Order: sequence, then C-alpha cells, then structure tokens
Amino acid sequence: MSKTFLKYFMYFVIFTALGAGGAYLYFNIINFDKTVNVPFLAGKSVSEATELLNKKKLSIGLKGQDFDSSIPDGHIIKQLVEPGKRVEIGSEVGVIVSKGKVEELFSMPSFEGQFLDDAKLTLTNLDIKIGKVTLIHSDAAEKGTIIAQRPLPGNAGRNEINFLVSTGPYDVFYKCPSFVNMNVDDARTLAEKLGVKLIEQDEGNKILSQKPEGGEIIKKGDSVEVKLGRSRMWF
Repeated sequence: MSKTFLKYFMYFVIFTALGAGGAYLYFNIINFDKTVNVPFLAGKSVSEATELLNKKKLSIGLKGQDFDSSIPDGHIIKQLVEPGKRVEIGSEVGVIVSKGKVEELFSMPSFEGQFLDDAKLTLTNLDIKIGKVTLIHSDAAEKGTIIAQRPLPGNAGRNEINFLVSTGPYDVFYKCPSFVNMNVDDARTLAEKLGVKLIEQDEGNKILSQKPEGGEIIKKGDSVEVKLGRSRMWF
C-alpha cells in the first residue's frame, strides 16, 4: 500500500511540476508578446522616428527642444527610453528635438540713401547676403539708391538683407516744343522747365533748327540738338 501511495505521490509531484513549468512558460510568452524593443531614434527626423515607432505599435512624445550644432533642425537629439529596451505595446517614447544651430546676431548697418552697387561691396566684406531687391519708382530718390531695408539697422538674427531700391521717377512724355526762331536765352529757360537738355551747336543768339523737330514725342530728360545763328538786323 505504501508503494501505491508513493507511486501516486510521485505522479502528483511530476504533474505539479509540469503544470507550474507550463504556466510559467505560458505567462512569460504571453507577456513577451505584449512588449517590443524600442528602436534607435537619435539623429532621425520626427517623421522618420514616428514611422519607426508606429511599426512597433509605439507612439512618440515631444518632450522638449534644444539647440544643437551637430543635429539638424527638426531631428532628434536624444530619446528618453534607451534603444533596445523592451516596453509594453502602446507605450510612449519621449524625445528631445533639435532647433539647429544657435542663431548668430549680426550687427546690421544702415544702407538707406546709398547706391546699391556701393552697398554690395560693404555687404561682401561683412559676409552678409542680399536676399530680395524690390525696384520702385521714386520722385525723391535717385535711380539706383536704396530707399528702405529689412531687417532695419541694428542687431539681426540672420546674415541676409532685403532692399527697396529706386528706379527714379516715372517717365514723363510730351510733344517736343518748337525752339526754332526763339532767342537762345528763352529756349534755355523753356528747356529747363521741361527737363530737356539743349545741345547747342555753332554760335549765335537765335535758334535756326532743331532735332528732334517740334511736335515729336520726347520724354523728360531727353536731349534736343539745336543749331544757333545770328538774327539778321534790318535798318
């Protein structure tokens, strides 16, 4: 009877051990299936990191930003859960994202009133780039001069500048007056009022001919070539 008891007791011990081992393996396998390895994220863009985490059924958590000269803007500096560590599916992996290099401050001089060509030399020496140049007519500013700039003079967060540059006043067109038979002094006065340059040929106190002729279309600033002579004296 004792042998029978011992036999059943041994069976009990074996089945208990097998059951415990099976339960251990079962629960560890189940739990293992519910966890994943955290991927390496440093240096990757936020979109790349998000895609990697989504494939492992994990989510990304933006926990802060910092300047970093070696990591481009929008890329991950470090992750708050070490790569390779097993975490439960659905867990969030916190990351710190780069804002790029620390912005340098440039002392931006004033260029307003200067000719653009002159300003370019100064900008080259200061290693400041010209961004956008916008041209505009102006009656007050000479052609080629800088009317305004952005950023304004002072400290600026980037080495680039935009200009508003004058193309001079609008062209004014009108019919050329007839200077023929006019006294040269009167012709000079009229030409000055109209903004026309008289190019005088020969000598005399009277205008004998002109080019372009009276009535032709000219614009302010054009030249009119006139031939001078002396008026005849009648006694």
